Amino acid sequence: MGVFKPMNHLLGKNILLTRTAEQNHATATLVAALGATPFSLACSHIQPLPNNIQTAWEQLNESNPQTTDVIFSSANGVGIVANTAPDFTNTLAAYTVVSVGNKTNQALEQYNVSPAWTAEQSSQKGLIQGYKTRVLPQTAFFFRAETGADCLLNHLEKQGVKTHLIPTYRAEMDNTDATAIIQQLKDNTIDAVLLGSARTAAFYVQKIGNVELANRPTVVVMSQQVRKAADKLGLSVQVIAETPSFESMLKGLDNYFTHHEKG
Repeated sequence: MGVFKPMNHLLGKNILLTRTAEQNHATATLVAALGATPFSLACSHIQPLPNNIQTAWEQLNESNPQTTDVIFSSANGVGIVANTAPDFTNTLAAYTVVSVGNKTNQALEQYNVSPAWTAEQSSQKGLIQGYKTRVLPQTAFFFRAETGADCLLNHLEKQGVKTHLIPTYRAEMDNTDATAIIQQLKDNTIDAVLLGSARTAAFYVQKIGNVELANRPTVVVMSQQVRKAADKLGLSVQVIAETPSFESMLKGLDNYFTHHEKG
């Protein structure tokens, strides 16, 4: 989507980012470009699962490239598999590679891998819709996070596709000190917090240690799935992104502030 013009109702706002330290850095650039001030609280870090990848890669090399798809559902997964699996680029050149969205595409292209097709909607539901208009493979290798929805797996298996689900990495809570952010929440100086996944929402509440404090900013989530998880944690969600992206989360936040100007 690219960087877009500053949004009037984000100007001067303090926005808390809760991804990994590396991801927060990238998102902070976007937030700053919109005229807001980013604050970082790394709530998770990525733990690769190399044994799963190596086992799956051996199985992939034994499969028929003409009837096998390789599916990536995140840029994180691409990078981890590429750094773990031997001969990543040359191996995938023989297979149909499927990507969940533009950011995953960009990660693949860094390794000179060109996806055969990309979901129009960056989600498993988008991948399901894409498969409905294409000839199904006989076998699929689906690289994703350890936790996540199983809708794509279930859909492919119901259609008779032998699907290998490979947990590529897990998100673990980051132990970065949250004292400074907790104080800012107490001082009501954080205007909004962005939560991109159910795991991140859980880690955010754990790190803050107080649901009331965690609820003080405007809570923005990436999807209905994250909203449901946040509800169970006691968070009051004000903004749900229309599409699963941080750009969409920020657009939704701007619209919210248009009608509920804070302080």
